[in-house]
Amino acid sequence: MKKNSKYIQVIIFLSSFALLGFLLVQLYWAKNTFNEKKNNFHTLFEICVTEIGDELREKILNESNYSIPKIGGNILPIQNRFGSKSEFSDTLKKISSSKKSISEKRKDLFRIINKKLALNININLDKVLGEKEVISLIEASLEKHGIKNDFHYSITDENGLLFLSNFENIDNSILERSTSYSVEFLNDDLFTEKRVFTLYILKLRWSIAKSFTPVLILSMVLILIILGTFIYSIRVIQNQKKNTRIKTDFINNMTHELKTPIATIGLACEALTDKNIKLDNTSQNRFLKTIKSENERLGKLVENVLESSVSVKASPELKLEVFNIEEVIKKAIKSIQLSYNTRNGKIKIDFLAQNKIIEADKLHITNVIHNLLDNSLKYSSKSPLVTISTRDVIGGLIIRIKDNGIGIAKDNHKRIFEKLFRVPTGDLHNVKGFGLGLSYVKSIIDLHNGKIMVESKLGNGSTFTVNLKSSKILEL
Repeated sequence: MKKNSKYIQVIIFLSSFALLGFLLVQLYWAKNTFNEKKNNFHTLFEICVTEIGDELREKILNESNYSIPKIGGNILPIQNRFGSKSEFSDTLKKISSSKKSISEKRKDLFRIINKKLALNININLDKVLGEKEVISLIEASLEKHGIKNDFHYSITDENGLLFLSNFENIDNSILERSTSYSVEFLNDDLFTEKRVFTLYILKLRWSIAKSFTPVLILSMVLILIILGTFIYSIRVIQNQKKNTRIKTDFINNMTHELKTPIATIGLACEALTDKNIKLDNTSQNRFLKTIKSENERLGKLVENVLESSVSVKASPELKLEVFNIEEVIKKAIKSIQLSYNTRNGKIKIDFLAQNKIIEADKLHITNVIHNLLDNSLKYSSKSPLVTISTRDVIGGLIIRIKDNGIGIAKDNHKRIFEKLFRVPTGDLHNVKGFGLGLSYVKSIIDLHNGKIMVESKLGNGSTFTVNLKSSKILEL
């Protein structure tokens, strides 16, 4: 048993370790997925901002005014500005044959043209670009890449001087919580002043989280299922261990209880049948009474075990009849009074209920009262004193059985109604029994749609309260 217990503890430890590892892997995966999604969104927005900047530049080039400086009211001929054809041709060859990149060659060419032609592009953003046009360009680019976030934008110079935006009337804290992406879109030699386009994306983290919410929810559901199954399995294992211990105690107690009367009956029978032992009538009667008493004890033990089967039946049948509960209580007291007398015990009655008539199974209700009185007798360290009272309540009556016994610890108040449960006292039990009585009582009361409660403290006795419904048939 101890070896199996160690194996179970090792299995629980390994399972807990594996489950913890699985949870950590899931958290690591979720974090990496979020960061990967975040990087993908950043890349996507940078592409969008670059596209928007190119479109804004193209629109400005197409709609801005171009002018060539005049000298004395006359425009200088192009030939005079470039010099000889061979000189211009040599310049082009020099640029094309250089080892610079195409982008740098393009810049060199524009620089020469701008220098020779003295070309000026006059930019008036208010006339060239309107708020609706910019928003239209932004929405088209975001829609192209499947982005649905709310946004704001601004166009500034290199120093941050604002030229155009759509957030004049909003709280600055909204922009502070947003994620911004910027690009210079007038950044070559054709333009004397650079312009910066900035796109402010709102609730980016929420969008990232929302993009993999279904997968995350599925993972969480699976984790909860695994966790719930694990916890349930642990509880089942613990309950099985507890039930095994209880059943072992039950078997040990039952074996002891059954052996004693069987041995006594066997000795008495040997004495009566042994021809070498001469017995007078008094001795024979004493042995016969012993056999009868022990036989009744065996019958009671068997009856207690059979009564416990009520709690495991699917739908035990009750033979309902209408009767006076006080008469049943008096009958139960009469059957156990002799046992109380042997210990100088007393049973007092305090019947004040007016609704005495109930509809129930008379035999089982009698057994319930008898079991409760028997417990009060067994769990008393001194002369037992029990008071049985009845009181009216709405829709029925209550029966209180109060004793001066040893009491029950608060931790065991709920467990005393469990089948085979006995308050742990080690391997020795001063009180005989199998832990079936109160389980049977609870089962019967539940079948009658009633309630049973216990109030008790160690050393201060116990009070069991049974609540039963009154019969619809009134006492005449």
